[in-house]
Amino acid sequence: METPALNAALDHTLHIPIAELSPSLAAPETRAVKAIVTLTWPFSSATGSLAFLLSEPDFRLRQQRGQVRVQFAGSSAKHVSESKFASGDEVLLCLDGVEWIKDENKVATPGTSVEFELRFSERLLLKVRLSDSITYIFSN
Repeated sequence: METPALNAALDHTLHIPIAELSPSLAAPETRAVKAIVTLTWPFSSATGSLAFLLSEPDFRLRQQRGQVRVQFAGSSAKHVSESKFASGDEVLLCLDGVEWIKDENKVATPGTSVEFELRFSERLLLKVRLSDSITYIFSN
């Protein structure tokens, strides 16, 4: 389902590489990351969350901080879990509403990730390109 207002909101964001993600990033609400979902942690009813490992579309950049783990909780988790996207799908994730979590519990994954995980709870603007359609997810 393509929504012109959400499409326009994402079109006005500056796309940045995953390696540039940092809590000191200026104006995160104007930034977005384009990535490929490479791993999924399914919805957990115990924690009320799910997570994805997002990686740079160019696999050569994944070795140089080209991956980030993204957690979804609250209403964001509900909307993301209903969308049914999975590994291999392309996403455009706006950083508006992001919480930065120091990644102290290193999950062993191929490649190298940035030092922080991203967490979205109630505010989320996400565009997912599935194999046959485009889905917009908005949570406020």
